[in-house]
Amino acid sequence: MCAAPVRAHRRAAAQLSLGLAVLVTTGVAVLAVLGVQLAAARAPLVAATEPATATVGDVRPGGREVEVAFRDARDRPREGLLVLPDPVAVPAGTRVGVRYDPGADPGDRVLVHADGDAAADAVQDVVFGVVVVAAVLVTGVALTAGRVLAVRRLRRRPETALPATRLLVRRGLLLRSWLELDTARGPRWVPVHWSPEVARLVPGGTVGVRGDPARDRSVLPVVGGAEVWASGRVRAAPPRGDQRTPRPDPGAAPIGLARQVRLDAVLAFAAPALGLLWAYADGSGVAGFLLATAFSAGVLFWLAQLLGSDPEHPARD
Repeated sequence: MCAAPVRAHRRAAAQLSLGLAVLVTTGVAVLAVLGVQLAAARAPLVAATEPATATVGDVRPGGREVEVAFRDARDRPREGLLVLPDPVAVPAGTRVGVRYDPGADPGDRVLVHADGDAAADAVQDVVFGVVVVAAVLVTGVALTAGRVLAVRRLRRRPETALPATRLLVRRGLLLRSWLELDTARGPRWVPVHWSPEVARLVPGGTVGVRGDPARDRSVLPVVGGAEVWASGRVRAAPPRGDQRTPRPDPGAAPIGLARQVRLDAVLAFAAPALGLLWAYADGSGVAGFLLATAFSAGVLFWLAQLLGSDPEHPARD
């Protein structure tokens, strides 16, 4: 027999859509900036089309800038400068294969390039950033789409009535609602997106569950005739964090996403620390710090929506 129709959990869908929109917007913006940086970083390497064999001369203070001499394609003596990513002790007289821009003024010291030099290292750093951002975007879209598809699949499952109690669990800055389900195989815990029906649930009240929480990783609770989307997998162990059983609120009304945004924006305060870590790891400086901070803020906000952060004020716990 088909399960009875219930009200869709539009708030959960809107929360996921908001988080994904912020993630994609920041990700695309960062990719656009990285694309400009990549073009600028590759420009000198693209222009360096002429190969030559250079002889190392003096190494400038700091050990990264190496003066070299070579003969160009017209057999004219030229002076060049090879910039290394890190200080390296290069003995004078060492011969090394380089590339240079044949259009450069023959009277000037020309910038030459070799495999693994500072310019190539800069290109690799930008490419790595592009790959990381693109991978996070693909993962974010896949996880969000997977959540929606899982709900559609679970809607076709039979519904079972189980006793349930709502828990509020705070871990760090993240506050989430959980349902503790009393199954034949013992209690199971499932995190859920907030809804007024969840806030009205009395401890031990009966809820419908589509799917088998004792066996399945995903279930679709039905509380007060409305869907309640799970914001994570079913667990056989209690959630970690500060737990409490809030008083049910019979008059709980819908809460807009504006409050959700205000509460979850607090997570963005961790973004500068992540940006600083990224800039230190790849040596990208202020520009890398700003890009990583902006993208980290988008990722943290999206993650809060995927995990179903609770919009209720702590005073109501």
